[in-house]
Amino acid sequence: MAMNPPGLTAVSDPCLPARLPTAKVRLAMHRIAKVFLCAAMMAATYSQGTTARAAPIKQIEKIAVVEVQRCISETAEGIRAKKSLETAFKKNQTKLDRKTKDLQKKVQDLQAKAAMLSQGELQKRQAELIQREQELQQLYQQLQEELQTKEALLTEKIYKKVSGIVKKIAKEEGLQVVLVRSEITVLYANPKLDLTNRVIVAFDKAHK
Repeated sequence: MAMNPPGLTAVSDPCLPARLPTAKVRLAMHRIAKVFLCAAMMAATYSQGTTARAAPIKQIEKIAVVEVQRCISETAEGIRAKKSLETAFKKNQTKLDRKTKDLQKKVQDLQAKAAMLSQGELQKRQAELIQREQELQQLYQQLQEELQTKEALLTEKIYKKVSGIVKKIAKEEGLQVVLVRSEITVLYANPKLDLTNRVIVAFDKAHK
């Protein structure tokens, strides 16, 4: 089980003053604040002058968006990858279920025979079952990591191909920026700017 982080204990800082600043301290702080204010005003004035002399930024006129997740999951290669992962998952799950049932059967068998066994034999069998349970947990973690690694590799492979197609379309259309469309990165985009369907078609055509 994961341990909860220890709670932070509120401890008073011995370096903090025990009372409010005196009049002299307040006066000194006021003077320091005035110095910082003057410095900030000078910096702002300098910044405005620098900005006025800077060359104007060229306006971005041609933008498009792409739903990368759809490109990964809806291309023919993405669909095949998904089926491959599902097959591997079912195979691993079947293996785990079989070993789990076998372990449960051995536990029930030991419980039924516990009264007839000597203390030494009972402890020996209990230790064997604990060892089997630990091995089962290790197997689960191993299979889970293998599945996650396979998914990551397949996704990365498709993503690189999608990225190449997007760049090709961007060059052909003279696009300046192509954004990844999602609820987090793009709140709204005109449907005419969406290249997703076009990318999926081009992907399947290029990678049959």
